[in-house]
Amino acid sequence: MYVCLCHGFTDRQVRAAISEGAGSPTQVFRQFDAKPRCGKCVSTVRELVDETKGACGGSGGCPCGKRG
Repeated sequence: MYVCLCHGFTDRQVRAAISEGAGSPTQVFRQFDAKPRCGKCVSTVRELVDETKGACGGSGGCPCGKRG
């Protein structure tokens, strides 16, 4: 699925950037040599970073209730 329509990158590309070391939305955009334009994708990029990096409690329970 497309995450950023302004720059045309997908969730797979975002996950790949995260696996290569990007740990924040800013770092993800740097991987693509881009900056947010309209800003609508930033929250989705942040969610993907959190999900991929395990910011919701890692392998245990999720304190926010989004993951189990």
